[in-house]
Amino acid sequence: MPERVRVSVVMPMDRPGEDARRAASSVLAQKTSVPFELIVVAASDPALPHDRRVRVLTMAERNPALRRNAAARAAGGEVLAFIDDDAFADPSWLDRAALYLDEHPGVLALGGPDPAPDDSTPAEMLSETLLATPWIGSGIAAHESRGGIFAVRRPWDVALVNLFVRKDAFDRLGGFDESIGYIGEDTELIGRMMQQGFVIYHEGVVVRHRRRAFPGAYLRQRWRYRVKTGERLVAGRTYRSGRVVAFLLAGCLFLALMVAAPLSALALLTVYLLAVTALAIPVTPLPPARWPLIPIAFLLHHATYWLGLVTGMVRGVWGRGRRGANHG
Repeated sequence: MPERVRVSVVMPMDRPGEDARRAASSVLAQKTSVPFELIVVAASDPALPHDRRVRVLTMAERNPALRRNAAARAAGGEVLAFIDDDAFADPSWLDRAALYLDEHPGVLALGGPDPAPDDSTPAEMLSETLLATPWIGSGIAAHESRGGIFAVRRPWDVALVNLFVRKDAFDRLGGFDESIGYIGEDTELIGRMMQQGFVIYHEGVVVRHRRRAFPGAYLRQRWRYRVKTGERLVAGRTYRSGRVVAFLLAGCLFLALMVAAPLSALALLTVYLLAVTALAIPVTPLPPARWPLIPIAFLLHHATYWLGLVTGMVRGVWGRGRRGANHG
């Protein structure tokens, strides 16, 4: 490890294999004069190629917040850079982020786009389409690869797969909330950081993030995410927004229309399928022969989102009720 480290790159490693080695190599191949280290946190030694900049922390506990907090405590850098083991940093990733943070001392955190890699499979490209389509996709700036450099207004506009954080701010805020577990720990931390200073989205700070293949792996992941979102909505944390409320109401109204006026519901569904296809085609990496899959995928995607949110909200209300009864 270098005597002086400016940036500590943190990578939990749960999927040893070619993608993980490629992820680590993309960090070690950065074109930068900024001294950095790569801290890998894994259940066992991932057998990465020997490099003096690499440190491995072995930890059986898979709680991602706990793992990243442990890496942060061991870090020697002034800046923490978080990346996943299925993401590949562009060669200028670290240099551009470090330069921007140097020039803007009031910025506490910085994120950027996380598009799918060019060698994605068609199933991964379909998942990328669902996340990247404006207005009807994820709604997340990083997933949509939006242009520009701007202060984020919502804590989910940047993601933990591509996030730089000043270590003093991270330590001052107590790091990630380990009680949250998997999903949402990054959004919660970014929300607290936004109360303390600026969090910036930068179009030039890019990683390529492997997508879960559609339908099975992708929809299972989205289900888990949205159930967690619904639970935290009930808890009054982070996710309450007009967009989420409108999405929930739209689903309820469509179900009511299916019962009261099925033909009108069918007409509305047809308009929906045409609209999502028209919005997705300009951004999808899919070849034209596969475009007919887009409306079906969006229907399953949005249905999973809606059902997951409702399930999470019911769980949250039920859990709150049980806790109240136990305290009564």
